[in-house]
Amino acid sequence: MKPNSEEEIFVAIFWSPFIGKLGYRGSAVAISSVNKVGKFDILPAHTNFISLIFDKITIHLADKTKLEYEFKRGVLEVSENLVKVFLGI
Repeated sequence: MKPNSEEEIFVAIFWSPFIGKLGYRGSAVAISSVNKVGKFDILPAHTNFISLIFDKITIHLADKTKLEYEFKRGVLEVSENLVKVFLGI
């Protein structure tokens, strides 16, 4: 699970098994979401970080497309250029 380049970050999105939605595994250039402080972005080489997230997460791909996931709440964890997102918990 490594990004395609130093300008990307690897993202793994997991849904609760009870929801039955498909996640995502792949590289991205940025991730945007919302926590209780407000909107934030995760970029490559981001410092270690963990947060509850709410409402929506956007995965920004290298080809300028965006993947958006809507949910009530989730957990986002960043370490060593890997972003793990657990939704529907």
